[in-house]
Amino acid sequence: MTRLMRLQAWRRIGAILTAALGLACVCGLPALARAPTAPERPRIEMSVRASQAADMFSELSIDSPALAARIARAERLPAERADCYTDMEVAIRDAQGRNKRYRLERKGNLWDEAAQQMLRLSPDASQRLLAYAETLRWRHYGELMDWNEARNVVTRKSLFTIVDLESGLSFRVQRRAGSDHADVQPVSREDSKVMKQIYGGKWSWQRRAIVVSKDGARIAASMNGMPHGGDGIPDNGFNGHFCVHFLGSSSHRSNTPDPAHQLMVHKASGSLRSYFNSASPQVLAASFVEALNQKDGEMLRLIWSDASADRIEAMDRLIGRLESIYVKRTRTAEHDDVQDDKLSAAVALPLLVRLQDRGTLHGELRFEFARSSPHLPWRIVEVASDHSSLIP
Repeated sequence: MTRLMRLQAWRRIGAILTAALGLACVCGLPALARAPTAPERPRIEMSVRASQAADMFSELSIDSPALAARIARAERLPAERADCYTDMEVAIRDAQGRNKRYRLERKGNLWDEAAQQMLRLSPDASQRLLAYAETLRWRHYGELMDWNEARNVVTRKSLFTIVDLESGLSFRVQRRAGSDHADVQPVSREDSKVMKQIYGGKWSWQRRAIVVSKDGARIAASMNGMPHGGDGIPDNGFNGHFCVHFLGSSSHRSNTPDPAHQLMVHKASGSLRSYFNSASPQVLAASFVEALNQKDGEMLRLIWSDASADRIEAMDRLIGRLESIYVKRTRTAEHDDVQDDKLSAAVALPLLVRLQDRGTLHGELRFEFARSSPHLPWRIVEVASDHSSLIP
């Protein structure tokens, strides 16, 4: 049995389990508003988004009054911070139709951010919530698939669908060429129109997290939005092709995977946290800059999980002033990703920055990393700049 056949089988099994558990799963854009009706009994609504600002979401309705009652009786403990899934939200609707929203903590408890309280659930209730969350995330995101395997799914001249995980918009493309990644083109003028809409009406080199859908497979990937190079589909409103990257794929100019594309591939699979936990200091630093360029404060907090309140405030101020920020050159080499016995590391990245209030400037970000054991993930200790307009 091929990997694709196994994937299709597992998805059929997932659909059967969802039905057997009495769950309803909705994927897509927010539904039209409906007249409020009082539910007959408490319900639990679980939702997942690639980012908190994403329009696309998947939702799971859990019809379990017993579980809702356990949550209502849970012990509440003070908690200023919690290690939560950044993409998950749990809403409890009571018998009067009132909603209370929580974040799902990674051990299966619920965190009330507004009240700064943790709802400590029983082990059984926690495990049930985590199982539901895993089912929902599996349905929402794409599968991590190495380029050497993905290229046999999205073969040359084949047609497939791209779904943007932020907007939820989708369009059809054809792979025309590419050996290190897929060079693709929109199939029609309408497809090109949707793609341009995803990029706010303006072509861009910006990477975006996408799911590639073909023959039952849903693969995590990344795309840019700039027409370039050779053309092959006439009258499709797209002068050239654009690039789609998968796990481990590289650009035409390098044998090393592009950090920005790999960041979006892992976002598209819902695995950013594990990606950062296994990343080298060089990759973490490059990801930090790309998160700034994406103006994604949520991702920055995931990369720099130990950032102090004043550092978070400084990053938010910088994001508010940024037009773009890029690494001018990279020093990525094979030894950068080798996990040796070092417990500290430093990375300096020269940058080209465009600020709304200062124009273009050249600066540098200096990162300090540490870990308490060679077997533990690298953590950012400090980020500093040689220019006060960046991070003071």
